[in-house]
Amino acid sequence: MDMRLSDRKAEMLDKVATMMRDRLSAAKAEPAERFMRTFYANVAPDDIIDEEVENLFGACLSLWSFAQERTPGEPKFRAFNPSYEATGWKSVHTVVEIVNDDMPFLVDSVTAELNRRDLTVHLVIHPIAFVKRGAAGKLGELRDNRSDDDTIARESMMHVEI
Repeated sequence: MDMRLSDRKAEMLDKVATMMRDRLSAAKAEPAERFMRTFYANVAPDDIIDEEVENLFGACLSLWSFAQERTPGEPKFRAFNPSYEATGWKSVHTVVEIVNDDMPFLVDSVTAELNRRDLTVHLVIHPIAFVKRGAAGKLGELRDNRSDDDTIARESMMHVEI
């Protein structure tokens, strides 16, 4: 009996969550798992259900780790080719990670620039995170929403595979 795609996606994400709890300290696993649920929330099941759990774990944890320090108002980005040897996970594509203050048209601007450079965009994962950062830009809290706390910022976190 075939499982529905959404059920298969949920099962994969549960495996990623288990991996986070097994491999990270309790203090780091809880916010990383919350981020992972946000990270993959709007990703189509077809884009992840055939991926190895290790790679789903690695892609999410890579962006989460990259976002741990950022000066508000300044974009942070990197591009790399993940491999098991270098990063502990792999992708057949080059990965671009961007952490920035949330603003309109970021995804459109990024994908347009990549297309202008004749690069093919295979996947965009773009969660909006509600974060509180310390004075030095260190990530202090991840929230489900801003609520009425004006110290919580909306940040765009992008994982783009080209």
